[in-house]
Amino acid sequence: MSVNIKDNGSRSLNRAVQTETRTNSRIETEAGVRADSYSTSNKSPTVHSSRRKVGNPVILAIDLVSILIGLYGFYTSVFVIELPPHLAQAGHGQFLTNLSLVYSLVVFAIGFLAHLTASQSLFKLKNNLHPIGLALETIVAGVYWPLRLFFLHLLTKEPSKFNFPLLTDLSVHLMPIVSLLIDYLVFMPRWTIENNTALSFIVAFMVFYWFLLKNLVDTANGASYPYEFLDVGTDLYRVGVFGVVGMVAFSQFLFMKKVYDVVVGSTEDAQEEIDKKLQ
Repeated sequence: MSVNIKDNGSRSLNRAVQTETRTNSRIETEAGVRADSYSTSNKSPTVHSSRRKVGNPVILAIDLVSILIGLYGFYTSVFVIELPPHLAQAGHGQFLTNLSLVYSLVVFAIGFLAHLTASQSLFKLKNNLHPIGLALETIVAGVYWPLRLFFLHLLTKEPSKFNFPLLTDLSVHLMPIVSLLIDYLVFMPRWTIENNTALSFIVAFMVFYWFLLKNLVDTANGASYPYEFLDVGTDLYRVGVFGVVGMVAFSQFLFMKKVYDVVVGSTEDAQEEIDKKLQ
């Protein structure tokens, strides 16, 4: 009888020890999980995830440099370079280059302020304005540089007298699209603007530019359109040119969205997976 009591006591004691051991092990495991979770949540964000958020100092500096270069280009092209007589009457506001440069400067300025103040509202506003700016600068660079290099007679009435300073040329015809592309491909989240909204903006701008030229360019008094390829044919021909330009701009918008999803998005997702495995 005493032996059974001792055996039962030993078994009870063993069960109690085992239960306490399992309880302690579970507590230690839960504590370790909490510690790991705390450690993971407090790790500094990876470069690829943080660079597309507001407050990035790199794109802040790029925006500042773009503003300074753009202002230089605008000042020299508008206030230093004199227009030939057939363009002087309509002034510098007739050039799509200057209009798109002003738009791009607004985008750069809003982006600079957004990153400087870490303002989400300004960051969102800049990201919604950016696609139209990139579409306009794509038209400017895509039309200007081929004509400038190979078909100058389609750009200006007097090719032999065309003398545009190189630094100004690069500032107004190249810098904007390069800066906007860098921002889009490296520092921006995906565009959220809808296709219909972008198309409406492009059509509205083309209509605005059409009536602006009709108001500024007085062909009856010897004035010419700012670009030689517009200074031929009839209004119907020019409507066709504007339509083609608008379609190219919208196609560029759709293409760049696809580039982001296919190229940028895939590389970002791959980088996130690598970072998760390394954590």
